[in-house]
Amino acid sequence: MEGKRTFWRAALGAGLLAGGLAVAFHAGLDAALAERERLTAWARPLGPTGAVLLMSVCGAAVGLAVWLTGRLAPQAAGSGIQHVEGVVRGLFPIWPLSIVVVKFVGGILGIGGGLVLGREGPTVQMGASFAHRLALRLGLSDADRRILLAVGAGAGLTGAFNAPLAGTLFVVEELKCPFQPAIYLGTLLASVVTDVCVRYCLGPVADLALPGQILAPPLFDLVPVMLVGVLGGVLGALFNASLMTTFTVVDRWKERVPSLALGLALGAVLGGVAWFVPALPGGGVTFASRVLDGDIATTTVGWLLPLSFVLTIASYTIGAPGGIFAPLLVIGAALGLAVHGGWHAAFPSRAGSMPVFAAAGMASLFAGIVRSPFTGAVLLVEMTGSYALVLPLVAASLVAHAVAGATGSRPIYESLLDRELERQRGS
Repeated sequence: MEGKRTFWRAALGAGLLAGGLAVAFHAGLDAALAERERLTAWARPLGPTGAVLLMSVCGAAVGLAVWLTGRLAPQAAGSGIQHVEGVVRGLFPIWPLSIVVVKFVGGILGIGGGLVLGREGPTVQMGASFAHRLALRLGLSDADRRILLAVGAGAGLTGAFNAPLAGTLFVVEELKCPFQPAIYLGTLLASVVTDVCVRYCLGPVADLALPGQILAPPLFDLVPVMLVGVLGGVLGALFNASLMTTFTVVDRWKERVPSLALGLALGAVLGGVAWFVPALPGGGVTFASRVLDGDIATTTVGWLLPLSFVLTIASYTIGAPGGIFAPLLVIGAALGLAVHGGWHAAFPSRAGSMPVFAAAGMASLFAGIVRSPFTGAVLLVEMTGSYALVLPLVAASLVAHAVAGATGSRPIYESLLDRELERQRGS
């Protein structure tokens, strides 16, 4: 009985730690993004000189993030979800605590400097790391330490998106933890505590507010929604293949060119993008919210979708901390916007609601890339606060999951985990 009480106290503590980390990371990153926006506004009247200045600052921030990560903690690169999964399955030893510092500082520098990455990557790995250290301090068994590591990861996801149910599902569906009460109830407890901490200190940090009241769409609208799912599955498979191929190319470049130089170059490019589209570089949630609000015209999809696609892959493979959940919201929203535009042209009287299409695009791309359809659907429901979206989101996610599987594409974190294992065997 005392062992169970210790575990529940540990889960509660993991939620508090993940909440504190998430609050600090949100505050630091929001400050960095705000400074970049102020710099952009100040530099615009300077013309080309201002553009060069913005590109230089962004290049320096991203270059420093890449250099710090590669020099001090290579395991901090990317989202870290594959590392969490590897430790939970006993494939990796737990990473050193120093990774939290690199994840925190590198994430703020890189994403603040313009990398098109999500803040959920750092919060997931930092939450998992602190939860594991807490389990060690409390003397939990090895099995319970691995469970608490997963609990901390789920709480970390919650801290990024204000989504405790998705954080709980993430542990079971993505980390593939057994569906046992200690795991899902422990994760739910930690996730709720984390969400309360973040909301109390910062308010909602990842709301995707829908314009007006969204009613449950008619059944006829499930036809184009399922079409969104098909395209989301295909695009998800293409994204995964492109990401892994780009990793191979970038690894070869890093044999000849210093990582710092590559980071400087990418940061400068992203600074140039920020000069023209200030809201695109960075976390992604703000831009996705603009799509849902109807601020983005359908005609912009022609450049928004491929640009977001390319920049997300380039940002993730360069070697800085950050996740792909948030950026894929922008790509998915652009996909939904494109399908809505085409459907409206073909069936003007049955065009359906654009926000429903955009949300379905986000959920379907999540399912096509990550292959966790329930987590993606629930995440979008929690972020939008609209339970009227449950049926279209689940339908689109399931279709995307099936289509991506039919193409032979593997879930992205399985591919990333195998890549890490190969790198370890080769070292």
